[in-house]
Amino acid sequence: MHNDVRRGFSLVIVLLLVTAALLGCKNKSSLTVVSFGGAYQDAQRNAYMKPFSERTGIRIQEGEYNGEYGLLQQRATASTGVWDVVSVESGPCMRGGQEGIFAQLPERVFEGKDIISGAKRPYAAGHLVFSTILAYNRDLVSPRATPEGWKDFWDVKKFPGKRALRKNPRGTLEIALLADGVPPEHLYPLDVQRAFRKLNELKPYLVFWESGAQPIQLLANKTVVMSSAYNGRVWDAVTKEKLPVAWQFNQGLMEVEFWAVPKNSHNQQAAFDFISFSLDAERQAAFVNSIAYGPTNIGAIQAVRTEILPAIPSSKENLSSQIMVNAEWWATNESKVSVQWDDWLQKQ
Repeated sequence: MHNDVRRGFSLVIVLLLVTAALLGCKNKSSLTVVSFGGAYQDAQRNAYMKPFSERTGIRIQEGEYNGEYGLLQQRATASTGVWDVVSVESGPCMRGGQEGIFAQLPERVFEGKDIISGAKRPYAAGHLVFSTILAYNRDLVSPRATPEGWKDFWDVKKFPGKRALRKNPRGTLEIALLADGVPPEHLYPLDVQRAFRKLNELKPYLVFWESGAQPIQLLANKTVVMSSAYNGRVWDAVTKEKLPVAWQFNQGLMEVEFWAVPKNSHNQQAAFDFISFSLDAERQAAFVNSIAYGPTNIGAIQAVRTEILPAIPSSKENLSSQIMVNAEWWATNESKVSVQWDDWLQKQ
């Protein structure tokens, strides 16, 4: 009888070990990568996800979000629906690093890659440079008087019609302060109350967007005359969709976008491999040639098509007219400012 019990117990142990091994294989054969959707994620898929899967045999399961830090926090501590790699903006990236929700990246992620300053962090790897810029519908604006900056964004007499801003204080507060005449070199620390007062002036004319595809839709269907928008999305709309949209980089808000691995990822080694793959100069050039965001691997520029270079925020032509978003300020203040932002929205 005791032998039967021991044999039964041993059988249970073997079955558990086999099951664990199978589950481990299943986890290692797939990777959940979460980004911002639309044309942006289409370009990532073609430059990164598909080639990585073809090379490694690891299946990529894609997800989308709009950069909400609360959702990122939730997923980074969840036991189910876990994200393995997530694309995250500079402020939330730094905040997540400070709060310890991201895994430490091994040095091998960056080995052999000439990465720009500010794009290499212990817990995140910058994979592109983007800018929030002013875009407008050419059919609704006279070619003799086009908007030249955020001050014109507030001029509803010269440019009548609705405007769209991101439904998020990040970037939107900076835009309001620049429109109010704050010099770029004195933008930080942000005068939050002054920004809200300036936003109040435009409140009757405001429409808010959440996903990066929405500004283009709002401009294309003439819901708004102008909008803040991500530069790559605007370039995609103009060059591929042939929409009557124009843009300018003056007072654009430039940021580095990062890949991070939540600490609760079960597939961290594969996640590190994916990030390293996406930092390769050839892969980054393929991404930039598909949508006009700047690479973080300096070597990628050599393979970027000439006609795309003027549309990249980090090009020599555009750098001097833009402002780098202060990620440190947002990492420290975002939690408090978000409460103020939500209160302001509810008062509309």
